Amino acid sequence: MYIHFVKKELDLTSVENCTCFNVRRISRVITQFFDAEVRRHGIRPTQTPILGALQAKSGWGMAELSEWLGMERTTLLRNLRPLQRDGLVRARRAGPGGRVELEITAKGRTALAKTLPAWRSAQDKVVATLGEARWSTIISDLEAVATKLKER
Repeated sequence: MYIHFVKKELDLTSVENCTCFNVRRISRVITQFFDAEVRRHGIRPTQTPILGALQAKSGWGMAELSEWLGMERTTLLRNLRPLQRDGLVRARRAGPGGRVELEITAKGRTALAKTLPAWRSAQDKVVATLGEARWSTIISDLEAVATKLKER
Protein backbone atom coordinates (compact mmCIF):
# COMPACT_ATOMS: atom_id res chain seq x y z
CA MET A 1 0.00 0.00 0.00
CA TYR A 2 1.33 3.40 -0.98
CA ILE A 3 0.15 6.63 0.46
CA HIS A 4 0.74 9.71 -1.60
CA PHE A 5 0.68 13.10 -0.01
CA VAL A 6 -0.35 15.86 -2.33
CA LYS A 7 1.10 19.15 -1.28
CA LYS A 8 -1.73 21.57 -0.73
CA GLU A 9 -1.38 24.77 -2.71
CA LEU A 10 -0.84 27.75 -0.46
CA ASP A 11 -3.94 29.95 -0.54
CA LEU A 12 -2.61 33.41 0.27
CA THR A 13 -6.15 34.81 0.52
CA SER A 14 -6.90 32.51 3.46
CA VAL A 15 -6.67 33.96 6.96
CA GLU A 16 -4.92 30.79 8.14
CA ASN A 17 -2.03 31.76 5.83
CA CYS A 18 -1.82 35.35 7.11
CA THR A 19 1.86 36.23 7.50
CA CYS A 20 1.22 38.47 10.50
CA PHE A 21 -0.85 35.85 12.32
CA ASN A 22 1.60 33.03 11.65
CA VAL A 23 4.75 34.97 12.56
CA ARG A 24 3.10 36.14 15.81
CA ARG A 25 1.75 32.64 16.60
CA ILE A 26 5.15 31.04 16.07
CA SER A 27 6.80 33.85 18.01
CA ARG A 28 4.49 33.16 20.97
CA VAL A 29 5.35 29.44 20.91
CA ILE A 30 9.09 30.17 20.83
CA THR A 31 8.72 32.81 23.56
CA GLN A 32 6.85 30.29 25.75
CA PHE A 33 9.63 27.75 25.17
CA PHE A 34 12.34 30.25 26.12
CA ASP A 35 10.25 31.38 29.10
CA ALA A 36 10.10 27.80 30.43
CA GLU A 37 13.89 27.56 30.07
CA VAL A 38 14.97 30.90 31.59
CA ARG A 39 12.19 31.94 33.96
CA ARG A 40 13.62 30.02 36.92
CA HIS A 41 16.43 32.59 36.91
CA GLY A 42 13.98 35.45 37.46
CA ILE A 43 14.27 37.02 34.02
CA ARG A 44 11.77 36.70 31.21
CA PRO A 45 12.93 36.06 27.65
CA THR A 46 11.55 39.47 26.66
CA GLN A 47 13.86 41.09 29.22
CA THR A 48 17.03 39.19 28.28
CA PRO A 49 17.78 41.26 25.13
CA ILE A 50 17.24 44.47 27.11
CA LEU A 51 19.80 43.43 29.72
CA GLY A 52 22.14 42.16 27.01
CA ALA A 53 21.97 45.46 25.12
CA LEU A 54 22.57 47.45 28.31
CA GLN A 55 25.54 45.27 29.18
CA ALA A 56 27.04 45.58 25.69
CA LYS A 57 26.74 49.37 25.49
CA SER A 58 26.38 52.03 28.13
CA GLY A 59 24.36 55.20 27.78
CA TRP A 60 21.39 53.92 25.80
CA GLY A 61 18.62 56.47 25.58
CA MET A 62 15.03 55.20 25.71
CA ALA A 63 14.28 56.06 22.09
CA GLU A 64 17.55 54.61 20.82
CA LEU A 65 17.11 51.35 22.73
CA SER A 66 13.47 50.90 21.73
CA GLU A 67 14.39 51.43 18.08
CA TRP A 68 17.34 49.01 18.25
CA LEU A 69 15.14 46.36 19.89
CA GLY A 70 12.32 47.00 17.38
CA MET A 71 10.02 47.60 20.32
CA GLU A 72 7.43 50.30 20.92
CA ARG A 73 8.57 52.65 23.65
CA THR A 74 5.56 51.77 25.83
CA THR A 75 6.44 48.07 25.51
CA LEU A 76 10.02 48.83 26.48
CA LEU A 77 8.79 50.76 29.52
CA ARG A 78 6.55 47.84 30.55
CA ASN A 79 9.54 45.48 30.33
CA LEU A 80 11.86 47.90 32.15
CA ARG A 81 9.63 48.47 35.19
CA PRO A 82 10.22 45.06 36.80
CA LEU A 83 13.92 45.26 35.94
CA GLN A 84 14.14 48.63 37.68
CA ARG A 85 12.00 47.46 40.61
CA ASP A 86 14.30 44.47 41.11
CA GLY A 87 17.41 46.66 40.92
CA LEU A 88 18.71 45.17 37.65
CA VAL A 89 18.46 48.38 35.63
CA ARG A 90 18.80 52.02 36.60
CA ALA A 91 17.42 55.02 34.70
CA ARG A 92 18.87 58.48 35.13
CA ARG A 93 18.25 61.85 33.60
CA ALA A 94 21.14 62.89 31.42
CA GLY A 95 21.59 66.11 29.54
CA PRO A 96 19.12 68.63 28.22
CA GLY A 97 15.59 67.85 27.15
CA GLY A 98 14.95 65.32 29.87
CA ARG A 99 16.89 62.55 28.11
CA VAL A 100 16.82 59.36 30.15
CA GLU A 101 19.81 57.03 29.99
CA LEU A 102 19.59 53.43 31.03
CA GLU A 103 22.29 51.34 32.60
CA ILE A 104 22.55 47.78 33.85
CA THR A 105 23.49 47.46 37.52
CA ALA A 106 25.94 44.99 39.07
CA LYS A 107 22.92 42.97 40.20
CA GLY A 108 21.63 43.03 36.62
CA ARG A 109 24.98 41.77 35.28
CA THR A 110 24.94 38.91 37.79
CA ALA A 111 21.33 38.00 36.94
CA LEU A 112 22.11 38.05 33.21
CA ALA A 113 25.20 35.86 33.71
CA LYS A 114 23.09 33.31 35.63
CA THR A 115 20.40 33.35 32.92
CA LEU A 116 22.65 33.06 29.86
CA PRO A 117 23.40 29.30 30.12
CA ALA A 118 19.65 28.52 30.11
CA TRP A 119 19.11 31.01 27.28
CA ARG A 120 21.96 29.42 25.28
CA SER A 121 20.48 25.97 25.86
CA ALA A 122 17.08 27.11 24.56
CA GLN A 123 18.74 28.85 21.61
CA ASP A 124 20.78 25.75 20.77
CA LYS A 125 17.67 23.52 20.90
CA VAL A 126 15.72 25.75 18.51
CA VAL A 127 18.64 26.13 16.10
CA ALA A 128 19.33 22.36 16.22
CA THR A 129 15.68 21.70 15.37
CA LEU A 130 15.89 23.95 12.32
CA GLY A 131 19.51 23.31 11.40
CA GLU A 132 22.12 26.07 11.47
CA ALA A 133 22.06 26.76 7.73
CA ARG A 134 18.27 26.91 7.67
CA TRP A 135 18.18 29.21 10.73
CA SER A 136 20.75 31.48 9.10
CA THR A 137 18.59 31.68 5.97
CA ILE A 138 15.40 32.29 7.96
CA ILE A 139 16.91 35.12 10.01
CA SER A 140 18.44 36.71 6.89
CA ASP A 141 15.12 36.50 5.05
CA LEU A 142 13.21 37.98 7.98
CA GLU A 143 15.73 40.84 8.25
CA ALA A 144 15.34 41.52 4.52
CA VAL A 145 11.55 41.63 4.86
CA ALA A 146 11.78 43.96 7.87
CA THR A 147 14.14 46.29 6.02
CA LYS A 148 11.86 46.46 2.97
CA LEU A 149 8.74 47.03 5.04
CA LYS A 150 10.42 49.83 7.01
CA GLU A 151 11.26 51.57 3.72
CA ARG A 152 7.60 51.90 2.83
